[in-house]
Amino acid sequence: MHTSTFDVEGMTCEGCASAIRRAITAPGGIDRVDVDLDAKRVTVLYDEGKVSEQEIRERIEDAGYDVVG
Repeated sequence: MHTSTFDVEGMTCEGCASAIRRAITAPGGIDRVDVDLDAKRVTVLYDEGKVSEQEIRERIEDAGYDVVG
């Protein structure tokens, strides 16, 4: 398992956090998603054999949010 943290713009409420969790976890390979709305940060624990950091970034962006950095 690997952990990556993403700075995400556009998250404003728990609805946003839920949307990001769904977008990241639905395709699989994800063990845990922690969303910190105040810090605008998403931390993901995932199986590198099933999903890459780039794929997670794309899932967040496909949900309508901007990953910065």
